Amino acid sequence: MLEIKNLYKGYNNRSVIHGINICIHQGEIHGLIGSNGAGKTTLLKCVTGIYKPARGTIQYEEKEIYDNPEVKAKVAYVSEQLDFINIYTVSGMASYYQNFYDTFSREKFDDLMKRFGINPKKNIGTLSKGQRAKLNFILAIAQQPDYLIMDEPESGMDAEGRAMFRDILIEEVEKEQIGVLFSCHDLTDVERMCDSVTMMEAGKIFAQKTVDEFMESVQKWKGILPQKPTDGNLFGMTVHAASKIGDLSEFYTVGEREKNERILQELGIKDYSGQQITLEEIYMLLKKRYMQGKGKMVDIQKEGGMKNE
Repeated sequence: MLEIKNLYKGYNNRSVIHGINICIHQGEIHGLIGSNGAGKTTLLKCVTGIYKPARGTIQYEEKEIYDNPEVKAKVAYVSEQLDFINIYTVSGMASYYQNFYDTFSREKFDDLMKRFGINPKKNIGTLSKGQRAKLNFILAIAQQPDYLIMDEPESGMDAEGRAMFRDILIEEVEKEQIGVLFSCHDLTDVERMCDSVTMMEAGKIFAQKTVDEFMESVQKWKGILPQKPTDGNLFGMTVHAASKIGDLSEFYTVGEREKNERILQELGIKDYSGQQITLEEIYMLLKKRYMQGKGKMVDIQKEGGMKNE
């Protein structure tokens, strides 16, 4: 288990991440989402042992990672920076990795190179950004780590490459029981791949649940309401406004779906219907709620509404 407890880190007397708590089990994919500058990269570099935390602990199987080569060997890091030795060929880069990682599988590396369609004889300096991103991911998987930490791993990949990345990652997690923590701006991919999600803003976590819990706890509706919905409490429901076109209002409710739908029925709301909702919509709604709450963590309650802790 990867466990982050009460983590703090900053630079030049400026705090960047504050009181972060995340727990990831092997065989689980955990997504980290937030706006630029939210502290995601700093967090990931602490988790990989690159940065030393100012406070708090990061443990793999109850062993600290920072300054611990034995533990670091079990962790692979995919950085957004894509730093390689450009004079090497792709095959030469794999040989370089083999010298440092006893668990490196050349067979797995060669297989993934074929699946991604990258020529191992090519010089790394001639690779496109998307090809370098694929190589970065392949090298990490070939290390056969217990945990995989990734910072925007799909950056630069085309649609076909992203689909291949998703398929291979899910395969490896299911087959090898790798624990994954990764940041991504494409929330559609996060929704497709992740078991659980942490949402961050300004160095703090404002919401954290499984993807299923997020999708079940926020609903999107369309119907004819007696008044235009505004953020707040409407007929016993916590409501967030979306839009109103003619007589039809589109709005979100938070809490238990069955309870909220029962209220809509009892009130005789006309022509209401549940609409498909995305994780991106939920993220934007909860972030807005968090900002309105002046930085207090958002927790969706079963009985409806938000609880600030």
